[in-house]
Amino acid sequence: MTADLGSHSWIGAEAYEPGSEFHERATAFLAAVKWDLLASISSRLRNRIPCHVHAQFSIGHFNMIRRIEFADGASWVARLRLPPLEALSGGNREVDAANTLMVEIASMKFLKAKTSTPFPEVHSCSRSPFLLRDPANDVGAPYILMGYMDGTAAAELLAAKECELGLYDTPDQDRKFRKDMAAIQATLSSFAFDRIGSLYQDEHTSEFFIGADIETSKGGPGRRPSTTAPTSRTTPSECARAAARRPTSRRAPRSRFQSLFKHLIARYAEESTEGPFRLTNRDFGAHNLLVNNDFEIVGVIDLDGVMAAPVELVAQYPVLTGLDREPPGHVETKPAAISRIARTGPRLEEYRDLVGVAGAEIVGGGEEAPKEEAANASPPLPPPLIASRLFSDAPSIVQGVLQYRSHQKFVNDKWMEGYLRLLR
Repeated sequence: MTADLGSHSWIGAEAYEPGSEFHERATAFLAAVKWDLLASISSRLRNRIPCHVHAQFSIGHFNMIRRIEFADGASWVARLRLPPLEALSGGNREVDAANTLMVEIASMKFLKAKTSTPFPEVHSCSRSPFLLRDPANDVGAPYILMGYMDGTAAAELLAAKECELGLYDTPDQDRKFRKDMAAIQATLSSFAFDRIGSLYQDEHTSEFFIGADIETSKGGPGRRPSTTAPTSRTTPSECARAAARRPTSRRAPRSRFQSLFKHLIARYAEESTEGPFRLTNRDFGAHNLLVNNDFEIVGVIDLDGVMAAPVELVAQYPVLTGLDREPPGHVETKPAAISRIARTGPRLEEYRDLVGVAGAEIVGGGEEAPKEEAANASPPLPPPLIASRLFSDAPSIVQGVLQYRSHQKFVNDKWMEGYLRLLR
């Protein structure tokens, strides 16, 4: 079975219920943006080759994406930042959006330049892409122009093709998808820095550096870090706890949970606050891996979650891939859940081994090795280390915080019980 891919599968505002706040924002934004001006800008950037903007668009909580096709057959995408909604807002929305865009652009440029993994190529961005309201931007919204990748998110294609439970189509395709996914995770973790924080690029020198984490607003000093000077650092516990601070209309009491987390991570963490800290994508999973109809990965998107982090956060299984570990010591009694756990166990072990193999190839100078070291990087981490820690307690403790952000009582209860078991 084949399915429409890339822009042919985009359904625009139909993704939302008519009359809803999300639907109204999408239609109003679509009408307000000066798409003809964006097409003109794109044409000028390619020696005035004519182009047009496709009618279809894709939309999420934060961005709208439309395809731009040139007369010579080349394609770009325009990714525009949507105005915030109260349902999603929290803190200083404009500062949050600015930092998010800065990190995403820097991450795309860094990883495109330093790896052979298919990350998007940034061609241009609005003059001040980090301001939601920039009087110098006549398009009407902050935008990024980047290379188009003709693929669909693996999670969406899995549903569209109605694949067998837990498999990305055939067993051979499933294994290749997981192998390539493991290679991407291992590649990111091969870059090491001397502090925790998000990845940025200096607009004057084009140098990459670790700065404030967009979740905690803590971290590097905002310029290239010195490897010797003391700095204000985000602690591993602050880094992981930030994942639970998502805006939501259902706020469960969290003080006891976070108190337990802080105690447990101090007891079980295997790495000091001195680092080194490895690159990871906090939102890495099947929803941001673009694939073709054979589930071959053709692109990696949504990189605002890229950061240098403690190994406990780096050693997480990809989300939305059927690779969820159970809370420490959890014993399931429901037959369906028991069956799911039995299926998941071998897949967890397989993925751990795939990460280990990919890491060994990187350190050994294989094809997936980074093209160059980061300016302030440490030597590559021994390949078995990240893989072996996927099954250890400290990453599981961090996973509990990541799961907690769903604010589902039964999920929180399971992880609270798991935390309490680790205290004994």
